[in-house]
This record gives sequence, C-alpha cells and structure tokens, in this order.
Amino acid sequence: MKRLICALALAVFVVGAADGQEKPKAKETPKVIAGHCHCGKVKYEVKGRIVGQSYCDCRACQLASGGLKGAFVTVLESTFKITGEVKTFRSDSKVKCDANGVWNFCPTCGTTVFWKPHRGDKVDLFAGTLDDTTLFTVKDK
Repeated sequence: MKRLICALALAVFVVGAADGQEKPKAKETPKVIAGHCHCGKVKYEVKGRIVGQSYCDCRACQLASGGLKGAFVTVLESTFKITGEVKTFRSDSKVKCDANGVWNFCPTCGTTVFWKPHRGDKVDLFAGTLDDTTLFTVKDK
C-alpha cells in the first residue's frame, strides 16, 4: 500500500511537470515605473529596469527619510524623467550619503523623492514614493 501511494504521488508530480506547470515567478519590473511626492506636484517615470534595491541607515538617510532606514530603488539616470520642480539639498556633513550625493525634494510638500550621487549614472528613488511600492522587495534585516 505504501509503495502504491508513493507511485501515485510520483505520477501526479510527473504529469504536473509534463503539463508545463511552473512555479510562480517573482514580480517582474514593469515597462514604466512611476512615482510621485506626497502632494503630487513632483512626478517621475522610469522607462527601464530596477538595477538595485537597498536600505541605508546612515544618519543622513535617517534625517532625509524621517525613519530609521531609507529604502531605495536604484535606476539608471538615463531612464529617469522627472516632471515638476524639485529643490536640492547639499549638506556639509561628512556622513556617507551627505558627503556623496544630493537630496532632491518637493518644495511644496517637502517629500524627499530621490538621492543622486555626485558620481555615476544612477539615481536612488525613495521606495515610498513609488506608485507600486511592491516593486521594493528587499527584506529588512
């Protein structure tokens, strides 16, 4: 009886595999990634893929995000288009993100929308500004 049950289980597995059943895939990056500030006057679109995702808990990111960690989705600057007026903030602080980039925020509502490093061709979008926040998939440690 035990062998019969094992044989049936194996047959069900083989038939399922033969039918082309696959495991669900991870969420794919959409063709256009969009987001905005709290009041909606600053909007962005990314016509490209996400090239990185991360948390940063440096003191500068804590202050810029108002939380203990900044959550970022990284995209190539060449795929990034912003509409609306943004203001920038540069700090004299020697803290990692202050020393290496510029904060970009909405002058109306104050939402920090993205961080741009002084060097390189990438932009870090604050994950909370994404229209579809499920695109941010990094697990908190």
